Amino acid sequence: MSLLIKRLFTLFLVLFFAGVLLLGQVACSPTQQQAPGNLLGAISNTVDTTLEEPSELVFAGQVADANGRWANGYVAVLFKNGVEIARTNTGLLDAPLSGAGPMDGVFELRIRNEYKLKQTHAFFNADSQPIEMKNVMGMVGTRYIGNWLGKLTPNSSRTIAVPEKQLAYTVVILEMPLDQLPESHQSGNLSLNGTLLVTSATEAGGAGNIAFQATPVAQPTPLPPANIQLTVLPSRSNGQDWHLQLTGYYGNRWDVWETYVVGYGHSMSWETFKEAVLVYNPHLEADGFVFYPDKAYLLPSVQ
Repeated sequence: MSLLIKRLFTLFLVLFFAGVLLLGQVACSPTQQQAPGNLLGAISNTVDTTLEEPSELVFAGQVADANGRWANGYVAVLFKNGVEIARTNTGLLDAPLSGAGPMDGVFELRIRNEYKLKQTHAFFNADSQPIEMKNVMGMVGTRYIGNWLGKLTPNSSRTIAVPEKQLAYTVVILEMPLDQLPESHQSGNLSLNGTLLVTSATEAGGAGNIAFQATPVAQPTPLPPANIQLTVLPSRSNGQDWHLQLTGYYGNRWDVWETYVVGYGHSMSWETFKEAVLVYNPHLEADGFVFYPDKAYLLPSVQ
């Protein structure tokens, strides 16, 4: 039974029993009528708790080859503190976290949210920069929390850490597609030691002896920031001060706020900037909240 069918069936059962209980109240005494009400209250509280605590943790992204074409059939592996916990393949997929509709080269890695992570927790990348997670609503009690990792290439990785929980989730894109994957890279033969992808395989006739081979995993390399330009555009007639144009920059919202907002003398707080910048630059969310050198962005300028 698919996950969607299970969710619909659960919703049907909840509504069915709620209807039966309400009809039964007509023939009950006032004391007896309190019992169904208490049960419905318990069901409501359970649903509310589940909605508040997302049931799944999702990491999604898109893989491109050396020529920039979206690549299907590559393997995305998810590690938790160095141990492999999930893997999937890239393909044609409509990932809600991307907001861009169906695309090739997309993957989604889903795991149970066993640590009850929420947006109120602090998430950081490998460079200790803040990362924002996104909540996505589903059927009753199935909301999940996740992050769109943006564009990745074969033999690259992304890390999302939660220091409060002593967790480090790392997504690694293996360097070869699924149909070329050697035995050493099959599920159960991989682990992560820092930035090293460690593969293991039993030697022929070795009676269980394990040979380890360490392969470096390339970390994401920002595009060269040599062409960063700040241009003051004509002020808008509505009096808004978002007319400082930034181009040629690679980084996240925190980087930009710290360098080109507060760093330029603007008093706008981080809390205000991180929401307002999405209003003036709606393409940011579709890009996983990452600024890319080939795109232009509007920033608040000092009056």
